[in-house]
Amino acid sequence: MRRQRVLITGISRFWGYELAQRLEADPMVEQIVGIDVREPAHDLARTDFIRADLRHSLVGKLVRALGIDTVVHTNLIVDPRRTSARVAHETNVIGSMNLLAACSGVESPVRKLLVKSSTAIYGSEPDDPSVWTEDMTRRTPPQDAFSRDIVEVESYVRDFALRQPGATVTVLRFTNVLGPLLQTPFQAYFGLPAVPTVLGFDPRLQFLHEDDAVEALYRATVENHPGAYNVSGPGVVILSQAARILGRRCLPVIPPVGGNLAALALKRVGLLDWPPHLVRLIQYGRVVDVARLRERFGWEPRRSSCEVLHDYARGLRVDGAAAVVSDGESEVPGLGRPRLLEGVRRG
Repeated sequence: MRRQRVLITGISRFWGYELAQRLEADPMVEQIVGIDVREPAHDLARTDFIRADLRHSLVGKLVRALGIDTVVHTNLIVDPRRTSARVAHETNVIGSMNLLAACSGVESPVRKLLVKSSTAIYGSEPDDPSVWTEDMTRRTPPQDAFSRDIVEVESYVRDFALRQPGATVTVLRFTNVLGPLLQTPFQAYFGLPAVPTVLGFDPRLQFLHEDDAVEALYRATVENHPGAYNVSGPGVVILSQAARILGRRCLPVIPPVGGNLAALALKRVGLLDWPPHLVRLIQYGRVVDVARLRERFGWEPRRSSCEVLHDYARGLRVDGAAAVVSDGESEVPGLGRPRLLEGVRRG
């Protein structure tokens, strides 16, 4: 069996870096090439880094010169806080278009494309279905730039699958990810002493542990699983329940109408930088079905949505204990969550 030659976009950030580490330990992976605009903060053992911007670079020449057969696109910006709206749009849409063009053509060596996407593609509206399956599409056009980007990118991926029938094309739609290393809007949200909520709403939510998310990426890279898959911890929690698990209380200060303006006010006073699509999420919620992941992909996350929160809560308590100890004259080694690779841990 021929060993894989893998190209990973977004290698300097959490997803690309963690996937590269997993692949380095796999003897069936012959070569790993990581692309990003900046170098990873810490070295990888056998991953070759190439500084390149997908918005401008000619990746096609690289793909063909190296005989890349597997491309993993983790470079979609799902956290709008990371950069400006213009850069996020260009990175998500223009970058993805350039990458797909580089993988296309009769002479392309690419036989597998994996795209890390988001369940935000379904939106959050008052008349949404109770549970979303992968075959469903949102009923109304996206109202925010990020959601529009995700919808557009996935449409390009579907077109690519039609143009390249010999390639295995996989899309993983992750729900809200939590863990000790990844920095996300929900991490900041649950880090507040009181959690701002929408007056009169207590939405259903789902969560995915960062370790399970990386495992899904790894399996989709080394195995063949064509199609789109919702990836979430099984089960559902409501927002008030999540807050209780994390030792927080809910503060219903966001009005049901004009929630984005209220979120903007919270940002201006330095309390919460909360993207517009997530304001609707904490109002109307979203639940996705993971039956296809279990039945066709042949795997499901180890932790349920509720267990993800309990695991995260334990990490917060350990961090709190470490902070108390370090404020004194002595410090207990090993307390607190790891702080390594700070430069690559953002989602």
